[in-house]
Amino acid sequence: MKPFVTKMSVAALAIAALTTTAQAQQTLQQPSFDKLGVSYINYDLEGETLNGAGLQFNRHINQDWFFDVNYIYATDDYTVSGVDVDATANTLYGNLAFKFYQMNNMVAYASAGLVYSEIDVDSGVGSFNEDDTGWNAQIGMRTRITDVFEVDANVRHVDIYDGSDQEWSISGQYYITNEFSLGLGYTLVDSDNSYVALSGNFHF
Repeated sequence: MKPFVTKMSVAALAIAALTTTAQAQQTLQQPSFDKLGVSYINYDLEGETLNGAGLQFNRHINQDWFFDVNYIYATDDYTVSGVDVDATANTLYGNLAFKFYQMNNMVAYASAGLVYSEIDVDSGVGSFNEDDTGWNAQIGMRTRITDVFEVDANVRHVDIYDGSDQEWSISGQYYITNEFSLGLGYTLVDSDNSYVALSGNFHF
């Protein structure tokens, strides 16, 4: 696994490379950082498919600072070697974020805060439950490519369960109106875990 600093540097370079393109674009609407989104989640957890829901809340404190809260819940029932298994996973991120670079329709941001995770597996032969609270830091870029289409790409470092990893995410939002959008996103948690999110978002 590459060190966190190396991956953050790669992400920062990618953001810097996109700046040149943004400078040549005409000014469009700013990306949305005030929204409430509800998602359908399809989660791949070590080869097992879990379905669930997600919730995202962004809210400005002032022009540069905003809150970023994300919650993911996924669950499924399946059978392994004739044994019924019920698996549930919960993750909650609560971050304070800062928009450190803004030009035209592009915003680069960084955030940090707490993360809570719980995994619960029950079966006829036993059960497993583990939860922990750790911290996370994120850097990303959000840009309004057109008046109706917005893209967000970010990498998040997560330190929890006596270990650390990086989550890579990319998502797009299509604005049906100024107040409502539909979104589709993909997040790679690690080599065994990833999820797809289909969302509806209210912007205020």
